[in-house]
This record gives sequence, structure tokens and C-alpha cells, in this order.
Amino acid sequence: METKFIDFWENLDRQGGMRQSAMFTEDELKAWYTTNQLDLEWLEKPSRHQFRWRLNNDRWVTLARQVSHEQSLRKQFSKQAPRDLYIGTSAWLNPVGLPRLKDEHAPAPILLDHLVVFDIDFRPFCYRRLERARQVTNSLLHWLEQHEDLSLQYISYSGGKGFHLVLKDNDRSIFGTPEPRLREQKVRDSRKKLLNRVLDAGFEVDPTVTADTRRIIRLPGSLHGTTGWCCTRISREQLSQPLKTWRSTIPRNKRHARMKYWPLGLGGAFSSLVALTTRPLNRKKTKKQHPPSRNPAPQSISMQMSSQVVGTKGRSALMSWVPTRWKEGQRTYFIKTLTEKGWTPIYNFTDGTHEFVIVPRAIPIQQLRKELPKLGLQQLATEIGTLGHYWIDMSTPQQGEKDAGELRHIGRWDEGASTSNVPWSSTHIEALRRLDVEVDPDGDVAGRPEPAMRIVTKV
Repeated sequence: METKFIDFWENLDRQGGMRQSAMFTEDELKAWYTTNQLDLEWLEKPSRHQFRWRLNNDRWVTLARQVSHEQSLRKQFSKQAPRDLYIGTSAWLNPVGLPRLKDEHAPAPILLDHLVVFDIDFRPFCYRRLERARQVTNSLLHWLEQHEDLSLQYISYSGGKGFHLVLKDNDRSIFGTPEPRLREQKVRDSRKKLLNRVLDAGFEVDPTVTADTRRIIRLPGSLHGTTGWCCTRISREQLSQPLKTWRSTIPRNKRHARMKYWPLGLGGAFSSLVALTTRPLNRKKTKKQHPPSRNPAPQSISMQMSSQVVGTKGRSALMSWVPTRWKEGQRTYFIKTLTEKGWTPIYNFTDGTHEFVIVPRAIPIQQLRKELPKLGLQQLATEIGTLGHYWIDMSTPQQGEKDAGELRHIGRWDEGASTSNVPWSSTHIEALRRLDVEVDPDGDVAGRPEPAMRIVTKV
């Protein structure tokens, strides 16, 4: 097997198919929030909601006080402005210092309301995919009006790859449940049923958003720190019209990312790199010509990522393709074992045929190597013993010029907040972000946000 190392992410960024971790400087972000107002007009009581934001250094900040006015919120950014700004979808009696969902020792917070949110994203960031997202969002809104008892709060363009539909549930009976924990669980169960009805109707929405009472979404008026476009509320009339008729009205930073019509996505960029790595050298023809082999060795190309937590010694994340032979009992055992060890959350992806999981924790390799065979992943344990980490295919191996199967996030295997003493892996949080999954680490973070990647040619 011949291995060719390529700075995959850098090449993909040049082709417009990969997001950057920090597009704007601190001064540029401060300038934006100094001169542009945030949009809180749609909220009855902002003081009931939690506000969170991510800084340019990837650290997260949770506002430790209640705010009632837009100006009060922007004052929090005088020293460090956010790269991305979010608001909680739930209204609480006191949104400050919310305990984790599974923390049964802390007093349960009082849930007053929960917005019904549908997140419709279509990768990559480009006009054609955004137009598709607009069409789906518009169709979903009409379907909800015909089949559900909901009131529209607002529609927003996220500033990135899609749209948010934010609604209120007209049935308030659940919020009359006296016991706080039972009330929140009933709300989550009700939202899951609604989400399943929407998915069963064929709408492509993010399955991780709607039923999560602790979810945060982009705040209208905030800058998308990767694209430079503003998260903006839009009207129903705009939603019903082609994006090209109102795209120019969306506020944006002067250094915003250009919205190309159809840039290379992950599959297209991967195919380009396949062509690059397999292109033969141009040589001058010689007089002596050798006939081509009748049975040339087939080649397959795959993109691989290391499990190593870059910048640490002896720590690795857990990533694996789910063996097709697994039955439900083995999946249940896998989830139970990882949950008991604090190796969660377990993010689940599919390439359309197979499932793939990523656990972004910085796990000591000796512990990981010991557990992998019990989980049915002996080959990964063997490679850790040899290399101290392992390489895993991030795409279905391809032959010739066919497009690679693109990983698509379909949810998590575990549920609720993750309680763990194992540090998060900054390396694999960044990898998840590049796969369009936002992770909000609530504890120690180890390593650097620099995933080790390579392109492998297998003969």
C-alpha cells in the first residue's frame, strides 16, 4: 500500500468546500457588534433565555446573568466579541447556572416554555444548496400549518447553509405538570413525536434540534463567524420567493465569504484530490513502447484521519465504522459500556450505506486498547498497540474517478448531556465541526484543533 500525505483540509479550503475555523480578527468582530444591533424584538422576555457564544480561540462562554435588553447583551462583548452567538430555545424561571440534564442531585430548573425549532441545512455553503434549503423550509411551513397546532414566531436565514423555523406550541397543557423534571421530560417526548411526524412526512431537518430542551440556535442579528453573513429574520413572502430575489438584502461583513453557485462539496473535492494523487507523471515518449498490462492492479483511494489527540501524549479519540454484522444487542452493549466509562457523546454518521461513529474524548490509549476488543473492534486495538493510535477511513474507499460517499450526521447514540471526567479532544471537536456538527464542550479540553489527515492509495 502506498500512502500519500496531503494537507487535505488546506486544499479543500482553497476549492471553497471547507469551512475555516476563524475568518475574522478580534477587532473585526468587535466592530461588527459595536455598529450592528442584535435582534431580540421577537422575544417576550429575553431574561428567561440562556445566551452562549464561542470566541475566536474556540472557547465557549455562558452568560452568567440575565439580560432584558439588546444593549445589555452587547455590553458583554466589550473585551472579547463572539465569533458565533447563540440563544437557548427554552425559557426558564432562572436560566443562569442551569444544571446538566442528568444531574439529579441539583435542584431541577423550572421550564416555562420551549420553542419548536426546525433546522434545515444543506451542505455545502453555496447558492444552489441554499435555494434547495429554502424550498424545503417553505414546504415544511405549509405542512405544519395544515397538520400541527403551532404558531409561527419567525423564520431566519442562519448566515450559513440553511434556515430556522421557530414556532410556539399552542397546546400549553404539558407546562402545567407540577414536577419540574417530569415536565421537561414530557416536553422532550412531545417534541420527539412531532419530529418523527415531520421526518416521516419526508422533510430533511436536523434530527438533533427539535426535541432538545437544552439546544441553542444562532441569534438573529449575530454574525456567522465562518461565512461573514448575518443571521437574519426574513418574511414569509421572502421565504416563498427564490433566494436570488432577496439575497442582496441580507446584512454581511465586508469580508464575507462569496456565495458561489455550486462549489465543490466534500465528494467533489475528494475526487479532485484522487485525480491529483493518481495523475501519472508526464514523460517524454521513448522509441520502445511497452503494451499495457492486461490486468492492471486495481487502486482504491480513501481519506483517513488519525485517532490521535494532537498535542497530547498517549491519548486517543474513538472512531469506527459500525460492523455490518452487529445486531441490536451489540449496539446496546457498545452504548452502555461507553456511557459507564464517560466516553460520550457518541456522534453517529452515515455515508448512505454504512454507519460511522465519533467519540470526541481524549481517552488514555491503554484504556482504549483494553476495551476495543470487548467492543468487537480488535483490529483498532492491534493498530494502537503498533502505532500508539490508528488511522480510520473517513470515506468509502473509491476506485477510479467515482465520487466518495459523503458522511452525513444523523444524530447521537447516547441521549442527553454527557457527564464525564475524561477531557474532550480538541482535535476531534474540530473534525466534527468540519463535518458540520457543533460541539459545546463543558469541561476540560485536551490537545490542539489540528486533525491529522492523509490520502491513501491502496493497490
